[in-house]
Amino acid sequence: MKILDICKDDRLKKYEFYANFLNSKYFSLMKDALRNLNTDVLFTSKIHGQDHIERVIFFSAILSWYYKLSEIDTKILLLSSSYHDIERINDGYDTAHGMRASKRLHEFSNLDDESLEIAKVAVRCHSLDDKYMKNIIDENIKKDQIDRAYMISKLFKDSDGLDRVRISDLDQKFLRNDFSKQLIDFSNTLFNLYGEYNGLQYNN
Repeated sequence: MKILDICKDDRLKKYEFYANFLNSKYFSLMKDALRNLNTDVLFTSKIHGQDHIERVIFFSAILSWYYKLSEIDTKILLLSSSYHDIERINDGYDTAHGMRASKRLHEFSNLDDESLEIAKVAVRCHSLDDKYMKNIIDENIKKDQIDRAYMISKLFKDSDGLDRVRISDLDQKFLRNDFSKQLIDFSNTLFNLYGEYNGLQYNN
């Protein structure tokens, strides 16, 4: 896993938040998710493949740390990040791949049923326009869990969205959480480090 080496790179330590994140339980939860990642089921692609998945897991852990999510909610985000693209059939526009992936999450989950359902709606919503999020959550999540599901789904869409630097298509106006917008430069640095570790040179 390149991310575990890249995490140690001094060029990430220039970001004020980073040392606190590294010393938190969220970093440990991220490492657990990465070590348990079933790479055999990931989509094979330079755009939506393992490197992308590793970075989205990383962003989910950072956002979980910043917003002080519970351990179970962090695990929901990490599960969603790990397997949200497993049902892609190509790198193109495919709004249904989130729905297809959501139906397989149980294969990789040790979450309780209620938490798994939240992960499913987060993955389902990630490939759709935000305007569909409310109806999907209202129709599939218990009333007392709707706010929780909505919060997690927005954080997950930002985690995925922050890696749009890889296709030169990250616009902060489409990020939903304030701290996500503060991670744009970090995202660019992280992506460039991946290029370096892959022996490539990116221009972002």
